[in-house]
Amino acid sequence: MAALPAELVRARPRLLVAQAVWALLGGRVEEAEPLVDQAETALESSGDEPYEPDTPYEPSVGRAASRIANLPASIALVRAELARRRGDAEGIAASAQRALAHLSDDDRALRLQVDWFLAVADWFGGRLASAEAALAGVVARQRAAGESYLAVRPACDLGQVQRARARGRLAAALGTYERALEIASDAGRPLPPAGMAQVGMAEVLSERGELEAALDRATEGVRLCRQLTYTLPLLAGLAVLAWTRQALGDTPGAMAALAEAERADPSTAVVDLLNPVPALRARLALASGEVADARGWVQACGLAPGDRPSYPHERGYLVLARVLLAEQAPAQALGLLERLGDLAAVEGRTGSLIEVRVLQALALAAKGEERDGLAVLAEALALAEPEGYTRVFLDEGSPLAALLDRRAIAGRRAAAPVPASMPAMVQPLSERELEVLGLLAAGRSNREIAEELVVALDTVKKHVSHVLDKLGAANRTQAVAHARELGLLG
Repeated sequence: MAALPAELVRARPRLLVAQAVWALLGGRVEEAEPLVDQAETALESSGDEPYEPDTPYEPSVGRAASRIANLPASIALVRAELARRRGDAEGIAASAQRALAHLSDDDRALRLQVDWFLAVADWFGGRLASAEAALAGVVARQRAAGESYLAVRPACDLGQVQRARARGRLAAALGTYERALEIASDAGRPLPPAGMAQVGMAEVLSERGELEAALDRATEGVRLCRQLTYTLPLLAGLAVLAWTRQALGDTPGAMAALAEAERADPSTAVVDLLNPVPALRARLALASGEVADARGWVQACGLAPGDRPSYPHERGYLVLARVLLAEQAPAQALGLLERLGDLAAVEGRTGSLIEVRVLQALALAAKGEERDGLAVLAEALALAEPEGYTRVFLDEGSPLAALLDRRAIAGRRAAAPVPASMPAMVQPLSERELEVLGLLAAGRSNREIAEELVVALDTVKKHVSHVLDKLGAANRTQAVAHARELGLLG
């Protein structure tokens, strides 16, 4: 394309569309919009170009499989992708409907793209039940058409919708990612799109507190996603890898993953639902006490406490709520969180609602309304328990650990057992982990624990890591103290 004369390209709308698609695949969003504008102008002035597979310059695919044979539809779908990058649900739907009006029975590949964009419009618009059904249909039709490679992305989108939906369906999402991994494998060998499925599985495992397994999946997912031309899956994978490394105490590794993401795609024009890297960097800044850096990011994004937030921009607004808490402005944070919680509740997004409730509990406690904060925290725990959400609590660090401790103490003072639906712990310890905890309380070293339990030293290290995570403790001493407060050690 670069070797062609510029005046020739400007006069050929199909070449301009191809350039726009290539720019989007490589993350160069700012380049794509002018190109598609030029393509539309060229099409209006010179009319459509012939697409003739029987000429000496035969296209590589026939019209049914082509994504640029039908120019008016192709232009509309590039605009749908631009709207998707912005998080504009209405814009996605409107552009997809315009493309639909130009389709014929011969445009099979473009029709599947239209179906996918309409499903994404439902997803971004918070209509998750219809999005889930529509995405499942797209996956089935892609596979029936022999396009297994292209079925992986909608399958991974389906996993994200399932994670967001009522009851935060982590188990359903994990099953979807496993099926996507099978789709993206050839004779047992994973192809590059399998990276998207590995990343999705890593997110679920991380949320459940299975950090070592999540790290393995994220590392493999990133390795595969590096082979894709399309940059967004790599950004998502590097974000999961960074957050998992941070949870395991590897801050330099987390920052290295974020630096790679920023080199791979420096664009800031993509909504945080699709590119979580900028919001994650702001959260890591907050975790390091660099509140001014996080405040600068939310201001650069144009986010304000009085806004009416939308689902595609939710990550950014949750960062803003954390900034307000760090700046000792809990009342402002509560106003924003109330709107975020109301929207998540209306749209049936339990995964989001758990995180919002955790932050509301912290804001209420900071405002001096601890009793109300403990009640909200109990609601978050009850929502989280069925699917095993863990990191959403542990990632808030010592402020939430202290609030969990006070909730446990208040429960004992009331001389009444805590209901099973409102566990004092984020996630219960397994029988083996309870054994390890008892030996930690007795002052045993990792090697002594390994000898007593007749297991490998690495296995003991993993058990100790899980015990610390589940108790929200930074070290063995704190873990034993928390366990005594929770009545786990007698």
